[in-house]
Amino acid sequence: MRRAGISRSLLFHYFATKREYYTAVTTAAAELLRAEVLPPAGTPLVGQLPGMLDRFVGWVETYRESYVAFVRGAAGGDPWVAEVYEQTREQLVEVALAAVELPDGPLQRQLVRAWFAFTEDLVEQWTREPTMSRPELLSLLADVLDRLAPR
Repeated sequence: MRRAGISRSLLFHYFATKREYYTAVTTAAAELLRAEVLPPAGTPLVGQLPGMLDRFVGWVETYRESYVAFVRGAAGGDPWVAEVYEQTREQLVEVALAAVELPDGPLQRQLVRAWFAFTEDLVEQWTREPTMSRPELLSLLADVLDRLAPR
């Protein structure tokens, strides 16, 4: 609170509990992530995935600790954080499904969700220890997703 320049009493004037404050902060962070990472309206389908992946990698590079906390908070059993995370992830899954022109069915969604989990983990590790160039990383992520599409 000191870093933000606000007093405890002012914070709790707007938020009755720490949970309400945490909820507001998590929601705002997820909205910023979606605004930054999701393709802008009108982006041609062919450009949506590469742009989204590039922006996602940039987001995790810039806000690594916060993003890791968000993902781990969702996996750690906090149902509210998990709900915000799931909503955010589903919007990214939608873009990926459309980009590889997979039909929207339960199996396809499950595969793309698994790809996104792989993507999150690889990007998180890469930001900690880059073992390949950024273009190689982006190419690998797109290639793995493309392999889910029927031939």
